[in-house]
This record gives sequence, C-alpha cells and structure tokens, in this order.
Amino acid sequence: MKTIMISPTKRAGQRTKNRIRENGPVFKVEKELQSGWLLRSGEWFGWLQRREFHVECVGKKFIEKVLDNNR
Repeated sequence: MKTIMISPTKRAGQRTKNRIRENGPVFKVEKELQSGWLLRSGEWFGWLQRREFHVECVGKKFIEKVLDNNR
C-alpha cells in the first residue's frame, strides 16, 4: 500500500476539499481505478474522484522530508 500526499485541483468539489482539510494531505492508497481512488487517512476511509486531486508526492519517507522542510 503506497502513501501519497495530495492537493485539490481547481475543479475539485467541496467534498474533496473538505476531506483534505479535515484529514490532512497524506493518505494511504487502498485501490486505484481510472475514475477514483479508495483512500484512507486515520479514521476516514473512502473514494475520491481522481480528477479532483493532484498527487504531490509518493512515498512515506519523501512525504516526511517535504513536510519537515515546510515547517
């Protein structure tokens, strides 16, 4: 299971923006389909439409490094 950091696209719906705001930008990918990805973050588990988010980086160690540099 890979770990990703995401951000909403310009055309993202309010639901996607809320999930990222409520759960942070880091998610674990459970399943990938062309139209949507099944993601998990803490207690939240659900589908987000793939066209509504950018994958900013992949990999737990890389994400930790990016987050540390932004502090």
